[in-house]
Amino acid sequence: MDYEVNIVKRNDKEIITRILEIEKEVFGDAGLCSWSLIPLIRHGRLMTLVYFDQIVGSAQFFRDWEEPGRVYLVGIAIDKNHQGKGLGTLFLKECLDKLRKEGINKVELTVHPKNYIAKKIYMDKLGFRIFEEREDEYGPGEDRLAMVLTL
Repeated sequence: MDYEVNIVKRNDKEIITRILEIEKEVFGDAGLCSWSLIPLIRHGRLMTLVYFDQIVGSAQFFRDWEEPGRVYLVGIAIDKNHQGKGLGTLFLKECLDKLRKEGINKVELTVHPKNYIAKKIYMDKLGFRIFEEREDEYGPGEDRLAMVLTL
């Protein structure tokens, strides 16, 4: 495959615009905005999946204050035209490898209990395990499963 995973280290208008397009396409109004992406570039980890010279995905991570070897996966989005091809799993594996090389030893995330595709990928393909069920995490009826992976 002709792909690469990059860490975004500067506020580049073209990159931000493309990531925001993907976020809007995948998550609608619940996606990230430029106000959240810029701090992620400066204080977290924003990674992109470049496939045949085009950004087709992004993932965002924040480091934990209490446990600096742990990060939280804020989100991952793959362009709808590239979903279902295994690129998201490949991308996340590469992200995890980069994080491991930076000294990260634990990754946490949350997922909606009915997001069966994401749960299957996280658990069956990547090895995450559920450690907590969180009721109303993002408001009434917005439950989440908290998952963790030790790197």
